[in-house]
Amino acid sequence: MHNHNFLSIATAPVLTEKTAQALELNKILKEKSITTFFQPIVNLQDGSVLGYEALSRGPLNSILASPDQLFSVANDLEKTWELDYLCRITAIETAFPSINDKILFINVDPKVLYDKFFHHGSTKVILAEHTINISQIVFEITEKTAITDLANFKDILENYRSQGYRLALDDVGSGYSGLTLLAQTSPQFIKIDLELIRNCDKDKHKQAIIKALVDFSTATGIKTIGEGIESCAELKILIKLGVNFGQGFFLGKPQPTLTTPSLNIIDTIQQEFFSKTQYSMNTKLYAPIGTIATKEQTFTKETLGQEILHYFKENSGSSSAVILEDNIPLGMINKDLFLNNLATPFGLSIYSKRPIEILINTKALNIDYNTPIEIATKTALNRTTDEIYNNIIITKDNNYYGVVSIKRLLEETTQIELNRARHANPLTGLPGNLIIDWETSRHINQLIPFSAIYIDIDNFKAYNDVYGFEAGDTALSTTAELINTSLKTHCSDYFLGHIGGDDFIVFLPSIKIEDLCNTIIETFDEQAKFFYSIEHQEQKYVVANNRNNVSEKFPLMTISLAALRVFNKRNINNKSLASKTAEIK
Repeated sequence: MHNHNFLSIATAPVLTEKTAQALELNKILKEKSITTFFQPIVNLQDGSVLGYEALSRGPLNSILASPDQLFSVANDLEKTWELDYLCRITAIETAFPSINDKILFINVDPKVLYDKFFHHGSTKVILAEHTINISQIVFEITEKTAITDLANFKDILENYRSQGYRLALDDVGSGYSGLTLLAQTSPQFIKIDLELIRNCDKDKHKQAIIKALVDFSTATGIKTIGEGIESCAELKILIKLGVNFGQGFFLGKPQPTLTTPSLNIIDTIQQEFFSKTQYSMNTKLYAPIGTIATKEQTFTKETLGQEILHYFKENSGSSSAVILEDNIPLGMINKDLFLNNLATPFGLSIYSKRPIEILINTKALNIDYNTPIEIATKTALNRTTDEIYNNIIITKDNNYYGVVSIKRLLEETTQIELNRARHANPLTGLPGNLIIDWETSRHINQLIPFSAIYIDIDNFKAYNDVYGFEAGDTALSTTAELINTSLKTHCSDYFLGHIGGDDFIVFLPSIKIEDLCNTIIETFDEQAKFFYSIEHQEQKYVVANNRNNVSEKFPLMTISLAALRVFNKRNINNKSLASKTAEIK
């Protein structure tokens, strides 16, 4: 009797709770009382919205308001498909048509994909009813559910991919069979797990894993989405690591309507991406020496010689020790010279117990962080024979920043030259359009005013048609040389690029450019006559077909320059600068 009463009391509340949950789920399914919230997925290059993840929730104040609880009960009652279908149709009907051309990410539990109803194209019917393009739907497959039959799972995914749906793999990096699943399913998107994203700005190991996922995705054509971004620092490091898109409370919380990031966040993304791009271009073409500096242990002038000796023994790869006072370099101890001093008679007893101050090379080369590598290389190689292989001390705002070995410097210089040659115009050897675009952005974004000169050759096509391509190439090469020579006579700091054909561009400080322009024109006029035969020089024209294929007289070549001084850069960008110079011409 007592045992029977005890069991009844213990089990009754459990049955009541499960019954209540079952009744609540049936009510939700019958009344279709699912609410969809949308969280933006943001492009980490320009801050635009790629699309939205649809997040389904139960009714407010319901015992099944939580999506985790809601789907758990549905799973227990074998009604996962019914709930999933209701969530999907609610998300689609709520999002469209206001979603326009954006993408809708819809969560799908792998278990649902095995359901026979899911195979019958029900989603396709919904989309057709709302005239929605299938390519706007991304099925987001959670990785947290174990997939027992990978071969069958791949067949199911391939079926939907063949219909035009796109796939995203969620929680990549969270464990389970993630990398295997990633390799086997070839999704269009992967979502990097929020546990990897959280505090990734402070964790080098997480950064290394994220970078590996980015590299893999780039190589295989997959787009990456960092989810769970909750701080500006996390956002910036993801942009730096090359993650394509971002999602999280910092960018936008889930809302019942479609929202976009704030202007401040968009501005942050654009600035950070520009800085990253600028640094990337710097690394390839114009790197400041500070970007290749390494941090090494430093010492004070009071440090004893035996401590320096211990440092060199423990750090066999280090060839120098920098001596600082209040973080300002006093000089350097060269390892070989230091060991030679110790090897002299009584050297060890003389130097090991004394402050290192007496052995400091106070003439060690110091170079500022922002000095271009090419200039730093020339400076380093101009040192005396006994100094030429010594490390270079790098300073930033006059404070110690790091050191660069001569080996590292020469390797980087070689790489820069190779990259520059790759992007040069093959005819003139001048920088081509990629470098020109970067230089344009660099000049616009620097603080000081500058001048831009657009140069082209008039009547070049007629000359090229009459005298042939070889003569035309010679004329272009000669023109490039004479422009370069004219620039050297007027200023030391300038950029000359070859846009293509007979078009060139110059960037230089806002000096008195009228004299420079006149020099270029006069030099060209003097040289141009030698491009022509005596007959053409005397008659001062050539006969060639015009653009309508009609024979016409064309004057001999001249050169035109459109110069623009840029002081106020507020409304200037690459495109408007090009338009303005063309307008002036």
